[in-house]
Order: sequence, then structure tokens, then C-alpha cells
Amino acid sequence: MHRLRTGKLATLLACLTLTPATTNAAELIPGRCHMDTCNWFSIEEKDLAGTAKAEALFKVVLKRWQSHHPDGNYGRKTPRQGGQASISYAFCSKTKPALIDRDGQGRWTAEYLPINAAFGPPGALETATTIYFAACHAIGAGNRESATDLARRFGYPEQEEEGPADKPITRPEDILKP
Repeated sequence: MHRLRTGKLATLLACLTLTPATTNAAELIPGRCHMDTCNWFSIEEKDLAGTAKAEALFKVVLKRWQSHHPDGNYGRKTPRQGGQASISYAFCSKTKPALIDRDGQGRWTAEYLPINAAFGPPGALETATTIYFAACHAIGAGNRESATDLARRFGYPEQEEEGPADKPITRPEDILKP
């Protein structure tokens, strides 16, 4: 009898591993559109990598795309290029929100985001801010104004336009250290 149960369990496990699981496509989120180009991304996976006080570090697998829009006609749909997966980290913090990515030399760098600046994030950080809100709050911030509104709604303190200087770190988890 024990052999029969083991055999049925093995058969069930074999079926489960051979049958592909149904998956939903990740949501495609628009980032910044500027100079005839729009940025897009999706969060494919998100895992908690660490916590400290009221802060959380998430490892995020992103796919990123760009689309070209001649003459700045962003309302016209055009094909997206890219879609390769990459790993980033989102540091969800009211006092030092950041995205952590590899720089051109492959080193990890923390890019601090002025989430609640008076006029919204600087243009160059709009997509990074949208990624931050998607990773930390599961909500898209479509433009500067909505990013500022979301920051206030979630209780981020007002910040200067420039936050702390970006800094290289050895590992993403280093940002959890005081």
C-alpha cells in the first residue's frame, strides 16, 4: 500500500512539472517620453531582499523597452524595441528612496530619488520614479504631477530637487546599513 501511494505521488508530481503553469503577462507601464523616444517597462518578478526599520529592499526583475515617435507624436503607436530582462533593486524608504542598478563598469550604484520635490522629479528621473512607485507601491506614476501627488498621498516628506548624491555600493544590501 505504501508503494501505491508513492507511485501515485510520483505520477502526480511528474504531471505537474511537465504541464506549464498558466501565467499572466506583466503589466506594461509607460515611463518618460522625451525627444521622440518613450520608455516602457514591466516588473516581471519582485522579491523582498531585506528590511531595516520602516524600509524595504526589493530585488526586481524588469524588462525595458523604447519606442521611437517621429516629430514627438507620442499619441501614435509605434513598435517597441528591447524587452531584455535586467535586475534592479528598489529601496522603499520615506527618507532616502532609491533605485539600485549596475553602472557602465558593472558596479552597483544607488540612485537616490527626489520623490516629493516641489515640481516633481527631474525629467531624467521620471522613469526611475515610475519604476520606484510600481515596485514599492504597486501603482504607476504617469508623469511629474502624478508622481508628486502620489508622494504626498503616501506621506513622503517634501524634498529638495536634488537628493543625496548617488553612491557606489558593493552590494545592494549595503543600502540597509545606517
